Parts: sequence; structure tokens; C-alpha cells
Amino acid sequence: MRKAVLLGVVFSLILFVGCAGMQGGGGQVKQETKPTLENLPPYTGPKIGVAIMDFETKVPGFGWRVGQGASDMLTTALVKCKKFRVFERDKLASLMKEQGLQLSGAVDGATAVRVGKLIGVKYIVTGAVTEYGTSKPGFNVPGYFAMGKRGYSASVDVRVVSVDTGEILFADTGSGALESQSLAIMGIGGGESFDEKKASQAMRNAINDLAVKLYYELK
Repeated sequence: MRKAVLLGVVFSLILFVGCAGMQGGGGQVKQETKPTLENLPPYTGPKIGVAIMDFETKVPGFGWRVGQGASDMLTTALVKCKKFRVFERDKLASLMKEQGLQLSGAVDGATAVRVGKLIGVKYIVTGAVTEYGTSKPGFNVPGYFAMGKRGYSASVDVRVVSVDTGEILFADTGSGALESQSLAIMGIGGGESFDEKKASQAMRNAINDLAVKLYYELK
């Protein structure tokens, strides 16, 4: 009897969640279109030269590859904007090595000016990954029912240094998130382990957010 009651509660919850989702989508709410890489206004001026340093990783448990991946994503995003001429990463790494410098986010203004003038760009972009991880909120009846979601989130801070003056002309944070839902009934079904692909997509969402901001801010 108790088992039947619990199952009834479980299915009632499922129906409630489903109906709530349907009702939530029925309202006519006008929303402004948020700028994305796909709907940026066309740029017809001369391309702006930029160089992107490897970003630092400031999230415990993750190594330098996360920061490097974020800087690679920003390179791709800025090229897609068709407003920037992004200095090739391999050439930048080679030049930095020749100058006895590291291709990392920890670059001061004087070094940025020095490097920027050597390669002929207008801006040096430095940055750091400040958030990269997951969360698992949900509802659970042990042995009978479990419903929850795994959230993936990422935040990246960037600074843009002017090669002409050494000043930080722009500083902002890009944030991205992604969610996946899980459902298990009587042990059938379940959640997911850490999905690197989804975590990377959350990071790309954060980077694309930054790229749009840079498109409008850098002249």
C-alpha cells in the first residue's frame, strides 16, 4: 500500500512538472533579441589587430589547459566577428619565447606594449577562467524516485590593453551556462557523470558573450 502511494506521488509530481512547463510556455512575453555572434551588424571598416595571450586558470582542480582552451575559443569567436585581425597563436608563442616571455594571462602593461609593437597589433587581450564547474540540485525519494538536473557554468574575465598607451581600456566578465535534466524511477534511468563536452559548451557560451562585448567596445 505504501509503495503504491509513493508511486502515485511520484507520477503526480511528474505530471505537475510537465503541466507547469507547458503553462510557462503559453504566455505571450515579448523579449528583446540579445546580440549574438550570428546577428552582429556587418562591419565594413579596416580590421583591428589583436593578440590573445593564454588565459590563466583560477579554478581549483583544473589545470592550464582550461585557460588555453578558453583563449583558443576567443580567437575563433573574434575571427567570426569579421572585425578583428587576430595574430596567429604559433607565431605569438614563438616571438614570446624569443623575448624570454611566457604566453600567459599574467602580462603587465609594459610587456603588453612591448609585444604589441613587435607584432603590429593595436590591442593585447589577457584573461583568466574564474569559474568552471557543475552543480546537481534535485528531488529524491530513496529507492523509488529521483529527479534532478546537472548545471554546467563558466565565467571568464578579460582585460584589453592598449599597445599605444599601456592602459587597460576594457575589462569585463563573460558568463555561460548549460543544464541537463535526469529522471530515475525505481532505479530505472538516472543522472549523468561530468560531461566534458557540455562543460566546454558552457565555456564557449561565456566566450561568445565576451566576443560580442568586444565587438561593440573596441574601436
